[in-house]
Amino acid sequence: MVPARRAGESATMSATRTSRASARRNSRARKLARASKSAVAARPAKPVRPAPVLPVQVMYRFCKPGWAVLVEKQPNAQGTRFVCPFCTVSHRVPGPVRGFRKVRRAQWIKLRRVEE
Repeated sequence: MVPARRAGESATMSATRTSRASARRNSRARKLARASKSAVAARPAKPVRPAPVLPVQVMYRFCKPGWAVLVEKQPNAQGTRFVCPFCTVSHRVPGPVRGFRKVRRAQWIKLRRVEE
């Protein structure tokens, strides 16, 4: 029986495929030449800006023992009122509220108290 042959293969068997490899090599060289030309023509990249500095968050204690409110520290912040989730009174802090946090008793006692 004669095995089925692919188009483009020679009748003699050889370990390498010189005709295909050379064609591949030529196409690679063409792509590299094109890439180097386009790299020269490309405009320079924008300079990288440093990441913005995030404001410092400070904790204040309020009416519920063991709980602190996270407040963003702003240099000229006016008092911001927030509705307390634990009582009916709204408290005043010197910046925007960013959340609440449960803290240990020793840490909670050291924290500064909110106004009102």
